[in-house]
Amino acid sequence: MVRVTLTALAMLAAPLAPVAAQQSEALREVRTLVNEANRQVLEMQIAIEEIEANLSRWEAGMRRASATGSIRPVLSTSASDDLSDLAEQIADHPSVAIADGTCRDDLRAMGRQDLLDSSLARLPALSECAARIAPRVRIDLPYECASLFWQVSATGDLNLTGHVQDPGDLAELQTRFGPALTENVVARPFPVCSALEALELPLTSDKKPAIRMLSGKSRIPYNDSLAFEVVTPDFYAFVYLAYLQADGTVVNLLPRRSFIRKQHPPRTVLRFGDGQEGRQTYTATAPAGTEAIIGIASRSPIDALEDLEQGASGQYPARDASGRILDQSVFLDLLNSSLDDEFEQGSGRREISAEVLHLTVIPG
Repeated sequence: MVRVTLTALAMLAAPLAPVAAQQSEALREVRTLVNEANRQVLEMQIAIEEIEANLSRWEAGMRRASATGSIRPVLSTSASDDLSDLAEQIADHPSVAIADGTCRDDLRAMGRQDLLDSSLARLPALSECAARIAPRVRIDLPYECASLFWQVSATGDLNLTGHVQDPGDLAELQTRFGPALTENVVARPFPVCSALEALELPLTSDKKPAIRMLSGKSRIPYNDSLAFEVVTPDFYAFVYLAYLQADGTVVNLLPRRSFIRKQHPPRTVLRFGDGQEGRQTYTATAPAGTEAIIGIASRSPIDALEDLEQGASGQYPARDASGRILDQSVFLDLLNSSLDDEFEQGSGRREISAEVLHLTVIPG
């Protein structure tokens, strides 16, 4: 496979000297935001406990009625409305980072279905989803290609999570806030950082494709195998695989072979580059640099990616529809905007998931 040398990331920004007053003020502001998020979550958890008690009383009444041959008791309309409203409230709550797909499906269904038929079976899902709510507050700092969030851990501690592009930015964060608060922040060079930004919502799904190198390595010396495996998620999925090479190009590894893209059954194993069963052999070659494999799974075809494929090979064109050279930056911009459209229309929130595998090709 053709590759390219990326310009080495330089740590140009010298770490800032910690300013105690500024740090204290910043942490106070963040703690205020997170405390408010926690307060809202607590209110919902209290409401859940009240409805659980209501349903427990209802269940006990059902058992007594069944034992005496009485007519099945009916849950009050207000309790039914409360549970449906609460399910919607949790699913849409601004403090939820991104609830996983199963949680959202359960909560939405709870809001729609007949409570008498489904409440007892689905109540544990409501409680579990509420317990998994994790307040997350985005923090905007003047770093290129960075996504950073303040988050509260299970023990109640405040942590900074996410990624930055430049190791120098990471060093500055560690100096400013200390190693304990920033231990979950990582440096991800381009194009990986841009891929993570473009796929921020799909990456949070609990039903996403799994990607692994067959060698188990993330740093690949020249002439070593680049064979990898993809396992599709637990739903029938249209799968898209793009390889971002170190030469700045984008290779479509899974173009459609007919008018309609093939849909893969749940947990399908796809292998690439191992030279087995008629597959090509992928090996690392010069020049060295950062590369990434992007895997996207969707319950329905993604129009923007479908339209991008051209010719019998199904590869991406040299230029996009507006005439821009289709390098990695343009491809990721297009991917970002197309997925934003999907999520704004409501079609992407449950339907699209993704994974990004970061590789580094090094001289042998």
